[in-house]
Amino acid sequence: MAWILVAIGSLVGVAGMIVAVSSSAVGQLELYRWVSGRTTGARAARMLLAAPARAVGAGLGIAAIGCLVSGLAMRGALQGMPLPLVSVAVPVVAIPLLLSLTFALPRAAGRRWAESVIRNAVPFVEKLAAILVPLAPQSSVPTESAEPTTLTSPESDHTSNTEEFKVVSGVLTFAEQHVREVMTPRTDIVAVREGTLVDEVSSVFIESRYSRIPVYRDSLDNIVGMYYAFDLLKLEPGTELTLRPVAMAPASKSSADLLFEMQRDRLHMAVVLDEYGGTAGIATLQDLLEELVQLTFHAVHRLDESEIAGADVLEVSGTAPADEIASRFGATLPGDAETVSGLLSRAAGRIPQTGERFVLAGLEFDILAATATRIERVVVRRGVTPAIHLAEGGLG
Repeated sequence: MAWILVAIGSLVGVAGMIVAVSSSAVGQLELYRWVSGRTTGARAARMLLAAPARAVGAGLGIAAIGCLVSGLAMRGALQGMPLPLVSVAVPVVAIPLLLSLTFALPRAAGRRWAESVIRNAVPFVEKLAAILVPLAPQSSVPTESAEPTTLTSPESDHTSNTEEFKVVSGVLTFAEQHVREVMTPRTDIVAVREGTLVDEVSSVFIESRYSRIPVYRDSLDNIVGMYYAFDLLKLEPGTELTLRPVAMAPASKSSADLLFEMQRDRLHMAVVLDEYGGTAGIATLQDLLEELVQLTFHAVHRLDESEIAGADVLEVSGTAPADEIASRFGATLPGDAETVSGLLSRAAGRIPQTGERFVLAGLEFDILAATATRIERVVVRRGVTPAIHLAEGGLG
């Protein structure tokens, strides 16, 4: 009977350690991915995100109970054994077995099957933790690390978790976004032919105000590199301008993968290829970083008083939430776009340009600033003309 209790206690201890290791092995970013992807472990992931230390503590508590039961049972099991045998069995068998059961095995299993363990065990462990919490010792003296928690209301905690989730969601959106959504389209590319004189290249830099310009051979479908404006300052008389390499990427490549590759290879420009191998556009390292920041900024963007120009006029960024615009003006905007930029782009069927005006749901939208790939600033006011209902396919 004593050996059965030893085995049961050991199994309980191992199970508790596996839960604790699994709960701490998976990072917050991966848990957010489970939630946003609605995987089978989404419910358990929400529990871990809400109280990350609770499952770990409960797992360690279960492991401690198992070790206690196993230790007490082991004492009874060894009482009938000869002392010389006990003195050999404990250091040679018991201690190595204890280390493997409480450290090596849970560490390997917890990391190898973390998602399965979290999905199946965390909901049960959370219920058990609710029972064990009243039994845990409570410190009457708050520590320095606890002070921010005591000064923070539940509402602000919820808001902080929500904002953090939205920021990470923006990063995940960037990871799934195709390069074609970030690139400068072929029609807007400013490039020079290979072999162009330095004076002409310098003039193109001045007129375009770009710091990097692609270089093509014969046609834009054969971009062979790029010129960097800073190289003009170091250029010695009689020498040619350095042709710097560029990356090549299909239009379907994810923005995150391209950003990683460009940072790894220290490249600042990528040629985006269409399905036939021709040039569909170009994407710079700056474009990718701006898109990442924009998606992350949108996750926490809220209209504030600095964006209010008047009682019925708002100046907002293109990433401003469309639902907040609708709520502020009491209007019902068409479609399901999340941002002002998305709303206007879907209505027009393209990226609107600076100076254009659109009327939707009785509201006027004036584009103050826009690039080839995004809307930056918009003025919104109550329309003084009848609303124009745009067809779903666009303006044309």
